[in-house]
Amino acid sequence: MGEVMIRKLILGIFFMNILTYADEHFPFIGLSLGYQTLTPTNFESTNHTAIGLQIGSQSLNWRTTFGIAYEKSYKSADMEVDYIPFDTLFGTPKIRPYLGLNINYFHYSNSQLQEGNGYSFGGNAGVIIYADDRVDIDIGYRYNKTRQINGLDTLRGPILSVHYFY
Repeated sequence: MGEVMIRKLILGIFFMNILTYADEHFPFIGLSLGYQTLTPTNFESTNHTAIGLQIGSQSLNWRTTFGIAYEKSYKSADMEVDYIPFDTLFGTPKIRPYLGLNINYFHYSNSQLQEGNGYSFGGNAGVIIYADDRVDIDIGYRYNKTRQINGLDTLRGPILSVHYFY
């Protein structure tokens, strides 16, 4: 995927975010725990557990999240836009599946690879489980393709988040 395609993806996510503000919004803040598998081009994959902070807003069918994550080998900042498809059919159930896109700025250092900065882009899917009116639990999976990071090819894995609506 070329540089032009990446710019189109970023613009698409930005405009999807703007279009979602026609509905009523519910802002949130949250914590995340991710178990990520980093796959270099020429070496074995490595697994990492990262903690993160998220802030975002959710409407009936859309959710936008900005987050940062930290682990000793990498740091990241990302933006995610999720579509919650079944609410128009079933109302707002306690368990809501979603599909989304994300883009991520990334710094990575590891003894197998050169230190590098770059970005990744990809998709995510998961379910939102409402504990009550103020708290939800998000269980998701991300798959990202990396760009401009020396020797690193993909970043993928499950993420568990807890959000508080304020």
